[in-house]
Amino acid sequence: MKNLKQIAKPMVALLVVSSMLAGCAAPGGPGATGITTAGTEAASGECNTAMLAGIGAVVGGLLGGGNNTVRGAALGASLGALACVALNYQSQQVKTAQQVQTDYKVANKGKLPEQSTLVKYETGFTPSSVRPGQKAQTNSYIEVAAGTRDPNPLVEEELSLYKPNGELIKTVRKVVSSNNGSGAYKGGFSIPMPEGVPQGIYPVRTALYLNSKRVGGQDVKLQIVQRQAPASELQLALAY
Repeated sequence: MKNLKQIAKPMVALLVVSSMLAGCAAPGGPGATGITTAGTEAASGECNTAMLAGIGAVVGGLLGGGNNTVRGAALGASLGALACVALNYQSQQVKTAQQVQTDYKVANKGKLPEQSTLVKYETGFTPSSVRPGQKAQTNSYIEVAAGTRDPNPLVEEELSLYKPNGELIKTVRKVVSSNNGSGAYKGGFSIPMPEGVPQGIYPVRTALYLNSKRVGGQDVKLQIVQRQAPASELQLALAY
């Protein structure tokens, strides 16, 4: 009877977590794509802070004990929580459209492009590793030269986050500037990592869109680390 209670208690907790996730999984669940202006991801299905805290507390308790099946299920639940966090996006203009056009003409024999052109796009994580409960932050540099026939281009940055096993968690696209997209900008996504998210290497793919056409992208990696995580937990994390 004692063993039955030990099994039943964590399983009930997992059911609670599952129901919490179900409330925020649709329509913004795994693989969902949101395209909004710069700022906070706008999705009616996103989890609120209190709900994520509750999920983190339950998952954290389950990771502290129980058999591998229960712990593996808890790790899976924490990845479900990651799928419904809201990704914030902020951008700041660091060069005007005129400054970028001037630089472009110097490098191209005094000529400007007819259509807006991507000059430079770089992105990465700073720092490249975080712990559960912290925020991961991408830092991008985006430079676009306005074309003579396209003075006000639409510039968007997209981020796709994957599980350690390569399965897509979510994709979000943001408008870099709600005004004129030409010029140079520093931008980035903020990714809150819920408590209980398993350690491992999370592939991240970024892309830049110019007038809805993909013109650049980068593959980067985010490492989630935990203190003194058992080897069995790492194996379970990579399995999920």
